[in-house]
Amino acid sequence: MNKLKYILIFLLFSSSVSSQSVLHLCEGDTDENFAVPHIVGSTYNWTVKATNNIATITSGNGTEHILIDLNNTGMFWLHVLETDANLCTGEDSILVEVHPKPNPQIYADGALFFCEGNFVNLISDSMYTTLMWNNGLNTQSIQADTTGLYYIVVADTNGCTNTSNGIDIIVYPNPIAEFWIDGICFESETNLIDSSVISSGSIVSWIWNLGDGSYDSGLNINHLYQDADVFDVSLKVISDMGCSDSIIKQLNIFHIPDASFDFNPRVASTLYPEVTFNNTTENALPLLWNFGDSSFSTEENPIHIFNDPGMYDVMLTVVDSNNCMDSTSDMVKILYDFILYIPNTFTPNKDGKNERFVPKGLRMGKYESYQFIIYDRWGEKVFSTDKATEGWTGIDAIAGLYGWAIIITDEMGAQQKKVGKVLLIK
Repeated sequence: MNKLKYILIFLLFSSSVSSQSVLHLCEGDTDENFAVPHIVGSTYNWTVKATNNIATITSGNGTEHILIDLNNTGMFWLHVLETDANLCTGEDSILVEVHPKPNPQIYADGALFFCEGNFVNLISDSMYTTLMWNNGLNTQSIQADTTGLYYIVVADTNGCTNTSNGIDIIVYPNPIAEFWIDGICFESETNLIDSSVISSGSIVSWIWNLGDGSYDSGLNINHLYQDADVFDVSLKVISDMGCSDSIIKQLNIFHIPDASFDFNPRVASTLYPEVTFNNTTENALPLLWNFGDSSFSTEENPIHIFNDPGMYDVMLTVVDSNNCMDSTSDMVKILYDFILYIPNTFTPNKDGKNERFVPKGLRMGKYESYQFIIYDRWGEKVFSTDKATEGWTGIDAIAGLYGWAIIITDEMGAQQKKVGKVLLIK
C-alpha cells in the first residue's frame, strides 16, 4: 500500500514523513498524529509491533487517522491493514524510534535572595542544539537581577524538547535615603529629620555621620555644632532585609547676628513718656520689639509711649538673611513726676466756695502711701490725713498763714516730699 503518512502539526502548518523511513520522535509525547489517505468504504486496523509498552493507540483505530502516546524509549513498527468495500486488503508500516527527552538542569552560582543592584549567575548544565531562557536570552548562562522564576527550554539533536527545573530569585528593594535640615544657626540645635522611603518592607536602622567627628542613630536627631563651619552630613538607612542606601548633604552653620539697640531719652517720665528706639544690629532686621508693657512692634526704629512709671525690660529680637536670630534686652526707666496743684489761699466761710484746702495732683490714687499735714505758725500740727481725697476744712482754726507738708511713696517705691504755705481767710 505504501500510503502511511506521519502528520506533525505545529501551529498552522504540518509536515509528513513517508513510510519505509525511520521516524524520530520523543518519549512522553502525546496525541501524535498518524494517517493514511481516506478511501470511501475502507476500514483500517492499526497495530503497534514492539517488545514493550513503547506506544499506545489512544483514538481513531478503525479509521484512516489515529492518535498515539509515546510511553518509553526504543523502536517500534506501526502497521495499518486496510480492507476496502470489496474486502480486498492491503497493508503498510513505518519504523518509529522514540528518543529520551533531554533533562536540562540549571543552577545558581550564588545567593537566591539579595538586594537591588546585585545579581546571581544562573548556568545551564550542558550545551544543547537550542536553548532559551524564559526571559528571552539564549546564552548558556545569564545574570539574574530581578525577582522571578527562571528556567530554560532546550531541544537536542533529535528535536526533543524539555523544560529545566525552575529557580526562584527574590530581589529586595533598596531604601531611598533622604533627609532635611531644620536649623542652620550657630549656638542653636540643628534638627536632622529623616524622610527616607522604601517600596516594600520597612527601614529599621538610621546611622548619621554628623561631619564633625560625631555619630548618632535614630529616625530624627538633634545636634549642637560647636563651630560655625561647613559640614558634610551623611545618612545611611538599612531595611529589614539588610538593604541599604546613603546620602550626603552639605550643612552650612552660620554665625548668628549680634543684636543691639539704643534708645533716647535714657530716662523718661510720666510727663514725657515717649522713648525712641534705634536698631543698631549689623546685617539684621528687627523681627520683634517687646516693650515689656504688653506692647509690641515690628518697625525697625519705633517710637513708644509708656503709660505708667516703672522699670521696663525692653527686648529686641532680630533675624538675618539666613533666618538666624538673636535677642537682647535693656531696662528703660520711666520716672513718676511728682506734680501737685495746691492753692495758696482758701476761705472756709460757708459760702460754698473754696471751703476746703485739698491738694490736687497726677496719679494720686496710685500712691503707695500718702500723708498730708498742716502746721500752725508755731510748728504745731493742726491737721493730718493719709487719704488723698480728704482736705483741711479749717473750721476751728483762726485766720492766718499756715504751713503744709505732703509726703508720699510713689508707684516706684520712692519717697517724695513737698512743703509750702497757705493763707486761711475768714
